[in-house]
Amino acid sequence: MMITYVLCALVIILFLMLIFSHRDNTLDQHIEQFIELNNNITVITTETKIIAINKSGLDFFHYKSFKVFNEEHKFLSKLFTEVEEDNKYIEGINWVTKIDKMHNIKVEMHNEKLKQIFYMQVSKIRNDRYQVTFYNISRVIAEKEAITKVAEKDELTQIFNRTKFNSILSLALRNAEIYQEQFTIILFDIDDFKQVNDKYGHNVGDQVLMQLASLIKSQLRNQDTFARWGGEEFIILSESAVQNDAYLLAERLRKTIESFPFAVIEKLTCSFGLSQCEKNDTATTILKRADDALYQAKKSGRNKVCA
Repeated sequence: MMITYVLCALVIILFLMLIFSHRDNTLDQHIEQFIELNNNITVITTETKIIAINKSGLDFFHYKSFKVFNEEHKFLSKLFTEVEEDNKYIEGINWVTKIDKMHNIKVEMHNEKLKQIFYMQVSKIRNDRYQVTFYNISRVIAEKEAITKVAEKDELTQIFNRTKFNSILSLALRNAEIYQEQFTIILFDIDDFKQVNDKYGHNVGDQVLMQLASLIKSQLRNQDTFARWGGEEFIILSESAVQNDAYLLAERLRKTIESFPFAVIEKLTCSFGLSQCEKNDTATTILKRADDALYQAKKSGRNKVCA
């Protein structure tokens, strides 16, 4: 009799397991059908393993079927890297359980041909199922970078413009006040540039400006800020603690320009004015001293460096 009861109990357990198994399989099938309606890359995962990915995801990673994909990729976190390194969200095996719904995490994914940036969102479907959706924001980022470039760069020479330089100068003045970090402004312009335009035309004049900007940029360090101040006038923020170091830099640039074989024109020279940051300086005061020094270089015969 006891054996009969045990056998009956086993049959009931097996029956219930079949029912729940069928229900789970049916639910997973519905979930898989649902994510196919999403044009964004969408993945269904347990706390640890991928159980489904839609066609958009398969196409991005160049797989024809989930079976082939799953043979090579078991864990979702292996498919991407977080862009923000300061605040890690993807840590531990069951990281999906720790992310709040609708929280955007910026990640980078790449296939054989390209890298793309996505916002990743995690949604809990039930206790053991999570939907992870990747929204491609690469185009938005590219457009934002293009807008930033237009706002910060001089259109002709492709170095910083006056607006961007002023913002960097403001930060340098703040650091000088708080941390006593010194710097020097080097203001320079092309001698007799009007004659270049009058003799050769504005197209040649533009070519000269572009060549000059490229030449100077190649001579500077990464920590030096170089910008077009306006017209034929340029400006450098040199992180030189001693003005004599900046003077030597300006003198080297002056000689480089004087000996450079510019296209079309025979020769080009520039005059330089220097001004080191002093206590209680403002943008107005430090730029005024640099401009006065440049005027002195012009007045004393051009192609000179004055501080």
